[in-house]
Amino acid sequence: MGDADKLLPTNDSMRARLMLAASRHPLAARVARGLAIAGVGEHEPLLLLVSGGGDSLAMLLLVAAVRERTDATLGSLAVLSIDHGLRDESREECGVAMALARTLAIAQAEVVRVSVTRDGNLLHEARLARYDAALRHARALGMMAIAVAHQADDVAEGLVLALERGGGLDSVEELLPSRGVPDGPERVVRPLLRVTRGELRAFLAEVGVAWRDDPSNDTHARGALRTAPDTRALIERMARGAGRLAEEAGTLAAWRDGEVRRLLPEGTCEVAREALDRAPTPVVGALLRAIVHAGGGDIGRSALESAVAAVVGQDRSPRSYPCGDGLQLVVDARGVRVTAQGR
Repeated sequence: MGDADKLLPTNDSMRARLMLAASRHPLAARVARGLAIAGVGEHEPLLLLVSGGGDSLAMLLLVAAVRERTDATLGSLAVLSIDHGLRDESREECGVAMALARTLAIAQAEVVRVSVTRDGNLLHEARLARYDAALRHARALGMMAIAVAHQADDVAEGLVLALERGGGLDSVEELLPSRGVPDGPERVVRPLLRVTRGELRAFLAEVGVAWRDDPSNDTHARGALRTAPDTRALIERMARGAGRLAEEAGTLAAWRDGEVRRLLPEGTCEVAREALDRAPTPVVGALLRAIVHAGGGDIGRSALESAVAAVVGQDRSPRSYPCGDGLQLVVDARGVRVTAQGR
């Protein structure tokens, strides 16, 4: 038995105490609302992506307390912890998540080890590996919703970084209450967007659950925002309204995506100029990206911005933008389409 197993006794009295404390805590109502905003039904099967960190352990306990009201056995919940194998402590941190899942009597709880390429952006590669493993696990269990523990501070940090990069709505899509995954009906949901990091840790301390945060979280861009006193204070102030902003952004993104589907029926990769001229600029950008993807290509940010400017500026002279694999995005008086380069 490792140290993680000793953190929480796996007996009925401990489970009852934790579930009672969590169900009566004010955060439970906010998490229930967060699940509803993300479109998660009271009985819908839900995969919780949990590490040993404070945010995800708090999510696990609070979601379990909310779900127990309609599912006493918690059979509709599953827990997955990802071991990236990048640090010696990662296995033990996954064990913390498993210990809490066992204490709560969640039968479907598992650790999955993934391989991460150490070339290039390590954090990006780890994130891709994590979500790929979570999606495969959800599909194996027949679950359509994967819950992650992004909270209000994460939204505030994401907004600051997005503004620094000059990004728009697309820059914060990964922090919306609910977002679909590519090439599948599954979605990633975030029920904690109206709860701050400090509130989650205060809750865990109150109920007596220990957590182990990944120290590498403080070594990248977000970590700099958390450790500098001035920016940390700014993020904490921004976090108070970040959840509401994320919810509104989610509504706008859903409307925009609906417009894209209306203008670009499945199986097509061309839109007439008349339809483009009537579309708002945010819809144009999403539509051009969707056209490129429908044609089997991909387009960089700079090329996409230039193409959007050409459409919005009513420029009807023929222009083309590379989008990989010998393809190009063509913008002219007829409309927008994807063709082979040179045609």
